[in-house]
Amino acid sequence: METDPRNTILTRSIGLFQKFGLRAVTMDDVSKELSMSKKTLYTFFSNKTDLVDQAIKHLFSIKSKQFLEQASIHENAIDELFEVQRIQEDVLKNYGTRIMYAMKKYHPETYDWMISARRNMMIEATTSNLQRGVSQKLYREDLNIPQAALIRYNTMVGIMEDPEIGEDPAPRSALLHYSLLMHIRAIATAQGIAYLQEFQQSNHHS
Repeated sequence: METDPRNTILTRSIGLFQKFGLRAVTMDDVSKELSMSKKTLYTFFSNKTDLVDQAIKHLFSIKSKQFLEQASIHENAIDELFEVQRIQEDVLKNYGTRIMYAMKKYHPETYDWMISARRNMMIEATTSNLQRGVSQKLYREDLNIPQAALIRYNTMVGIMEDPEIGEDPAPRSALLHYSLLMHIRAIATAQGIAYLQEFQQSNHHS
């Protein structure tokens, strides 16, 4: 249970942003949600922009830590990739894409911070996965790891953020899954391909 009042405000604010949208929620809404006076709320945050900025950074800190912990539970590099995909699907289901679009339009500085932080984390995690896969002889030794990590990152982000795909998370999840299969098949050794096929059969993935 949260004991720091600032963290409690941030967590509850994120819940409101998820439910009603970033732009629609006012400081009045937050104070009512917390049964807190606006005067008290303003002792923690100077305005809504400050609240949004800190709420997004708080959420990113929590989710990135969870992401790295969950992804690293698998020793096998290919298993790790499928775990990352599962986490991405959960993010789509729980947060959708609306918050990112609203952040870009109404809170561009926070959006820029978020994009930079996410890029650094994802490229670092992808690079680590590629290095591990090579050492496990699941991925080819001749890979250009920095380029492969950058291609993989940009493919994932393109799918996650393309507004033409729509609000329904199912098409994005299907594209993420297909792009993951393409990624693995492009970098895998014969041993890696064999493991992928075995994984798909045991998990009934196509």
